[in-house]
Amino acid sequence: MSAGEHRRAVTAALLAAALLTAGPAGAEPGAAAFDAAIAATRAAAGCPALVADPLAQRAAELSNRSTADYLDHRAEYVPVDDPLAVLHDLGSDAAAAVQLQGAADTAADAIEVALLQGYATLPDCGYQRLGTSVIEHPGGQTLVVAVLIGGPGPATAG
Repeated sequence: MSAGEHRRAVTAALLAAALLTAGPAGAEPGAAAFDAAIAATRAAAGCPALVADPLAQRAAELSNRSTADYLDHRAEYVPVDDPLAVLHDLGSDAAAAVQLQGAADTAADAIEVALLQGYATLPDCGYQRLGTSVIEHPGGQTLVVAVLIGGPGPATAG
């Protein structure tokens, strides 16, 4: 895929994601919209759909919770920034992993931030598995995290 085609695919996917997450006024799209936006971005790039992975899901939840705790000044440590280390601790055989994060006043905006962060990663068809987490933070922000995994076979929940 040329650089121009890549830009067009990502732009089309971001537009589709914005339309998917817009919803009725006052509605918070949440996890289903986040997953749909990621799927639209992948489809626009010609990649197969990502497969839900229970260990990636758990890693996304742990990462998101660590960020929420940090924002609440309750964390012992800084938030998770290396999903591969977390995945290995959970028993995954993943060879590569990337974490996309977004935080904003609305879920739609948080999803857009995460998608923009993944502009080069989401169209990479080497990533095959996915876990996502969406938290409505009491401080008024929505936090979203996606963990994408590329590597040897599917993970198993332990």
